[in-house]
Amino acid sequence: MCQALHCPIHRQYQWHELRRDLEAGGAGTVARGGKGGLLDRYGEGGLSPYHLEGGCDVIMQIGTAKYGVRDEQGRLSDAKLREIAAHESVRAFEIKLSQGAKPGKGGVLPGGKVTAEIARIRGIPEGIDSLSPNRHPEIATMDQLLDLVLRVREFTGKPVGLKTAIGGWQFMNLLTEAVARRGIADAPDFIAVDGGEGGSGAAPQALADHMSLSIEEALPRVVDALIEAGLKDRVKVMAAGQLVTSARAAWALACGADFVNSARGFMFALGCIQALRCHTNTCPTGITTHNPHLQGGLVVDEKFERVANYCLNMNKEIDMIAHSCGLRHAREFRREHVRMVQADGRSTALNMLYPYPLPA
Repeated sequence: MCQALHCPIHRQYQWHELRRDLEAGGAGTVARGGKGGLLDRYGEGGLSPYHLEGGCDVIMQIGTAKYGVRDEQGRLSDAKLREIAAHESVRAFEIKLSQGAKPGKGGVLPGGKVTAEIARIRGIPEGIDSLSPNRHPEIATMDQLLDLVLRVREFTGKPVGLKTAIGGWQFMNLLTEAVARRGIADAPDFIAVDGGEGGSGAAPQALADHMSLSIEEALPRVVDALIEAGLKDRVKVMAAGQLVTSARAAWALACGADFVNSARGFMFALGCIQALRCHTNTCPTGITTHNPHLQGGLVVDEKFERVANYCLNMNKEIDMIAHSCGLRHAREFRREHVRMVQADGRSTALNMLYPYPLPA
C-alpha cells in the first residue's frame, strides 16, 4: 500500500512483479493471481481493464512512448496522468529509462498486433506499427529527469520512481549530486535496478547477453551510492535480473534491496517455455499472441492459481531461509549473512566483497 508521498510503499510487499506486453489473458491471470500478495508492475503498454479486474495493486510504468498517458502528438499528458492516478489500485508511477534485456534500444510493436483494443489502451492508431524511442526526448540531463519526476508526482499525488539498467558509477553519482543540490524532496521515491540478466524474447541477442551490469554488481553499487549520499531511507530500491528462486531473492534483500521483482518467474508460472517468439505473434503457449487459437493455451481460471502459488511459496521460502540464518524476518537480512562462491571454488563474505560505505 502507498501510505504517503515520502514514505512510498508499505513493506507488506516482499517481492513482486510481472513485466510484459499487454495480452488480455496474461494480464488478467496475473491480476487475479496477485491476490496472493502481488504488486503488479506490468510494463510500459498502458493500463488495461485486465490489470484492474483482479484487485491487484499496480505500478503504472511510463515508457519512452508514453503509452496510456500520451496525447495525440505522443507527448506526456497531464490529464491522462490524473485519469490513471484516479484508480485506487494504481499505487505508484515509474519512469522507465532502460531495461536489462536491451539497454539503449527502443522497440517496435508491429501493426498486426495493434488491435482496436490495444490502440485504445495505448493511445495509438490501430493497425500501424508503433515505435518506442530509445530514450525520453525531453530528458537530456539529470535535472530534466528530476523535473519529470516532480511533474508526475504533482499531477498524480502518488510515489514516482525510476527504472533503469546500470552501466557504471556515473548515473548514480549524477543522481545523488543533483538531489543534494536541489533538496531531498526532489528525489525519486524508488529506483528499480534491472540487471543485465534481464530478458525478452524480442531483445537482440547481443544486447541481452553483453550490455549493462549484472544485478550482482549493479545492485550493491546503487545501494552503496544511496547510503553514501544519506538517501537510502528516502529512496527505496527494487531489484530485478533473473531473481527467480527464493535464494536469489534472499541474496538481493541482503544486498540492500527493499523489494525484489521477477518477470521470468511469473512467466514460467503462466506456462512460458522461452520459445523466443514474443514479437512474432506465434507464441505457442498463448501468452504473447493475439491469435485466438494459440490464446486457447492460456487458461486463466487455471493459471491464476499457479501465479498466486508461486508468489506465496516464494515468500514462504524466503522467510524460511531467513529463519535458518537466525533471523525473525527476511527484512533483517544483511550482507554478512551471505557468502559468494568464487571462480576457484572458495567463498567470500558479501560484506567483504562490498563493504558497507560510511554515510555522508
